Formats: sequence, C-alpha cells, structure tokens
Amino acid sequence: MCKPRPGSDASASRPAAAPSSRRSSSTTSSAQRRLAAAGDSSATAFTSSYSGAGPSGAGTASAQRRGATSSSSISSASSGRASLAAARASLPDPPVLYPFQELAAATNSFLAKRAGGDAYWRCSLRGRDAALFQLPRRPGAAVDAAGLARVGRYHHTSLARLLGACPAGAHLYLAYELPPGAATLAACLRSPRNPSFTALRTWVSRVQVATDVAQGLEYVHHHAGAVLGRVSPSAVVVSDPGLRARLTLFGAAEFAAPADAREAGESPYAAPGSTEPSREADVYAFGVLLLELLSGEEPARYRFDRGTKEFQRVSVLETAAAAAAGGSVRNWVDRRLGDSFPVAAAERLVEVALRCASAENRPDMTWVAGKMSKVYLESRAWEQKVQVPTEFSVSVAPR
Repeated sequence: MCKPRPGSDASASRPAAAPSSRRSSSTTSSAQRRLAAAGDSSATAFTSSYSGAGPSGAGTASAQRRGATSSSSISSASSGRASLAAARASLPDPPVLYPFQELAAATNSFLAKRAGGDAYWRCSLRGRDAALFQLPRRPGAAVDAAGLARVGRYHHTSLARLLGACPAGAHLYLAYELPPGAATLAACLRSPRNPSFTALRTWVSRVQVATDVAQGLEYVHHHAGAVLGRVSPSAVVVSDPGLRARLTLFGAAEFAAPADAREAGESPYAAPGSTEPSREADVYAFGVLLLELLSGEEPARYRFDRGTKEFQRVSVLETAAAAAAGGSVRNWVDRRLGDSFPVAAAERLVEVALRCASAENRPDMTWVAGKMSKVYLESRAWEQKVQVPTEFSVSVAPR
C-alpha cells in the first residue's frame, strides 16, 4: 500500500484555493458596480422627476398652461359680457306710445302756454323734459311700437331724440327730448319784446347753428334714408353749452300729414310747387333758414310802398339776391353783429343759400354740409385771430 508523501495534500490544496478566491472577489466587485450604477440611475430618475424634466414633469407643466389658458378665457368671457351689458344699459330707451290721459295731465289739459311761438308744449313726461308737438295725423299711417322703433334707432347729435307718440283722433302728438334751458331758433334770433336783442350775438354762433342743422339734415337724408319735411326755426332748438342746435320733428313725415296747399303756399319755407315732403324741399327750406340766420330778418315780411300806397310782400331771397348781385352783402348782414364778421365767408354762405333755394338744380345736403363745415372752421380761425387778448392787464392809475 503506497502512502502519500508528506505535504502533498497541503501543497495541492493551496493552488486550488487561489482561483476560487479571485472569482469570489471579482464577483463581489462586479455586484458592487451594478449596485452603484443602479443607485446612480435611481438618483438621476429622482432628480429628473423632481425637476420636472421627465414625462411626469412635462405633464404637470402642460396642465398648468391649460389651467392658465382656461382662466384667461373665462376672464375674457366675463369681461365681454360685462362690456355688452354696459353697452346695452347706455343705449337710450325706445320711443313709447303715451296714453292720451298722460299727455293731458302733463300739459294741464293742453291749456298750458305753448313755447317757441306756439310750436310746442314744454312739459315733463316720465321724468324727462319734453317738447310736445301737435300735428295732423296722416290718414292710414300706423302709429305703433314697430314704427316708432324704426325712427328711434337713428341717433345724431343734431337730432332731438323721439321720446314717444300718441295718436288721438285726427291729431298726432310727438314728444321729443328737450335739453335743459333750450329755446327755439326763432326765439333766439328775434325777441318780440326787444327787437335789438338776440341770443346769437356773434358770427361764429350763427355759423355753428347753421352747420348743426346742415349736418342733421345730411344724416336724415343719406344715413336714415328719410326726409324731415318741416324745416323752420320753430323746429330747431338751441341749447347750451356752445349754443348747439338740434332738429326736432324727425319722423313726423312718416306719421303726420303734410301741410295743406294753402298753408304750404303761405309758408316761406315751402318750396314752390312742392306738396309732399322731399329732400329737395328740405334743401330749399334750409336755404331760406340760412339767409334768415345771416340777415336776422324774417323770411317774408310786408313793406309799405309809398308809390302804390299798398303793402308789398318782401322775401329774404329777394333781398339776398340783390345784395349778392350788387356786392353789398356786408350791408345786408344783420347789423346786430356789429360789423364783426368775415365778409368773404358771409358772401360764400349767401351763395350757398341762394343755390339751395334755387328753382332747379339744388345741391344735396352732403355738398351743403361740407361747405358749411369749411366756413365754420374758417370762422373759428378768424375769431381766434381778431379776439382781444385777455392775458395782460392795463393800469391807468398814477405811479
């Protein structure tokens, strides 16, 4: 039996143990590297998730943007509704149909004194100052809420707003808004008690009134597609500030009957041969009104002729045409202006008025309003140039 040599097992076991130890250490180090890598990736994922750079962060930012957009949309919608409500609240109320008893109570059963040369009753209707006109009713005309709404939807600074109407038998009552302290142009231009007094004491104030009337008629003709039919100083109200003019009786041509042939023939504002309201008739009446503003005289008056011993009817159209032909417009203009006006502007306005009141080829109100606006601007510039300075004082006391 053979015996192993001493030390052979120990020497054999030591070389065999070395490879196992190296494999174990390499396995341990590789495991440690995998754990470290896993830890780094977990930290990176945590950092990405915290900073919002990952998919979940992008979703959060997108949700925030959607929320902000939704909030701004809701805010815009609410502000739009508020603006629309404010705009509706600022619109004037549509014209109404007044009961006859309400008008009778406001005018003391129509016994109150009329204003503006018996043109209208000054009264208060539902808390508003009003000018109440009585006109003959047009046969077959339907005075209802729909018809009044058609008239009430048009607005202009040179038009008095229609408050309402009341058909009563053969008469039609129309109520228009009356500014505080307003008076008719006829009352501002001439005073029966004091012929030398006029509220329109300056040249610019008269051109301002004429320009307002021209712009109001231009709006009625070319924007509202209607006619006025009753242009006269009694249908124009003048109010402060600035002595601005407004036309009343807008809508009367639709509901009220026109003046009969006798009244039309006697009225100096009625165009010859015109029986129905028309644009040409309105232009003619404006020409007469403009000459009345420039001269301060009534459109038609009677003068005693010593040769024939009879009274003759003299028209402002005749005197204006004679002054323009003879070059004496300066002497023809109202003397109450104190000879303080631009003569060239007065001559141009006389030409415009005579063209409006011509027998044929009358201009439309767009052309007339443009001419009036140009003369008004020139008159304002003239006024600024000739006015007396008020920024200095003069002392006559001894030193």
